[in-house]
Amino acid sequence: MPLSFRLFSVGFSLVCFGVGLYALASGILGKKMKILPCLIYIIYYLLGNALILAGMVGVYVQADAYEYENVFNLLNGTIGNLLHSTVLALVLRRFLGTDFWQGLAASFLGNFIAYTANSVLQEAASYYSPIFGGMYLYTFITIFIPYLAVLPIAAIVVWILRKSSFYRYFSHLFSRRSWAAGTLLFSFLLMCVWQVLDWLYPDTEPGVGYSIFFFALIVVALFWVQFLAMYAAGQDKIRAQEETIAQNQAHMELLEELQQEIRAFRHDFTNLFSGLTLQAQEGDLAGIQEFMRKTSSYFDEKLGQEIQQMDGLNHITLYPLRSLLTAKLADMRKREIHSALEVLYPVESKVVMETEDLLRSLGILIDNAMEAAPQTAGTVRIVLLQEEKELYIAVSNNYDKAPELSALSRKGYTTKGKGRGTGLTSYRRIVSRCKGCVARTYLKDGYFVQELRLPAA
Repeated sequence: MPLSFRLFSVGFSLVCFGVGLYALASGILGKKMKILPCLIYIIYYLLGNALILAGMVGVYVQADAYEYENVFNLLNGTIGNLLHSTVLALVLRRFLGTDFWQGLAASFLGNFIAYTANSVLQEAASYYSPIFGGMYLYTFITIFIPYLAVLPIAAIVVWILRKSSFYRYFSHLFSRRSWAAGTLLFSFLLMCVWQVLDWLYPDTEPGVGYSIFFFALIVVALFWVQFLAMYAAGQDKIRAQEETIAQNQAHMELLEELQQEIRAFRHDFTNLFSGLTLQAQEGDLAGIQEFMRKTSSYFDEKLGQEIQQMDGLNHITLYPLRSLLTAKLADMRKREIHSALEVLYPVESKVVMETEDLLRSLGILIDNAMEAAPQTAGTVRIVLLQEEKELYIAVSNNYDKAPELSALSRKGYTTKGKGRGTGLTSYRRIVSRCKGCVARTYLKDGYFVQELRLPAA
């Protein structure tokens, strides 16, 4: 058999497997396939496998490791698959905007599905195929067909996952660190199951039961991941409902406080108006003008801020965002931090960033502003400006000591104590995977300002 045909066979099998792996990983994440990232990954997959194979063969021959062939294959497959999955996760993050850890877990699962389907078909074809006189036909049946079959199998699995909205639940497995770590470990073990079985049972002969077992393993694994994801989604929903209840309670407290302020103002205004009546009877025009000036400033001091905040909240049509701001304003009131909310136009939800990410980002900015504001005379200002092509958000706070802007870009940087500098890291991660989103940080007029611009969807 010519070397050119052998190289073509290897290249064809790698391309089919790489495309199937990319399709499965993107399908698990609920993303549509794009030609450019798929092509980039296939090029890497060909070059990466060639380099790994060349390096491993050299080590294998020099070390005379034939007696340790099974262990060698285990390490080769595990390390190689881990490297390929990591690169695929990076490609998905760069071009599809997915989270790296979610992409890595999806790559592990996709590798397990593609490898299981290909290995079962390839071993079954080798076992049941008759002995051919020509190696070309034998190669076509035992290599070309099994690797080519990975593509329709991947398409069927992706179609089933999309119909079941698997990706909607899958993301909830990464809402907590413990769940994310468990998902990654489970997915990695699934990816390695074939290498471990080949190591433990090298002489197993494929059969009908063999094929049924491994295809059933795919179904059980996906069902188990789906079950865990649905459970995680349910827990997140319960937690979101609890947060909504707490935010609604804060909104009611704000309304009650405003009502009490109005009652107090009405009582004070009645007393002040009695004095105005006497001045009017005496024709004291200067006194009346002074009274009106003081009353106006008194009104602004007592009710202006609350009314402005209520008016701003009413301009926000995205209910979860309104609830979040209500809760944060109530929290600042309890901490005796002066707050100002400015919402000039109705704020809608038509931005490229997901609502959950928007809430997390704004929550991080406000929490950081409250922490950084001085304990006495602290001020936090929040501005939301809805424009035709973008949503502009700015959160600013005054400070006792100017922060180091250059240090803010360092991972884990915080002024709150060791182990608490995760907010800005999460915020930067969210912004980096949101296409077109721009974050900016600067100092102006004694305020530390954090801006976020979100393009309209």
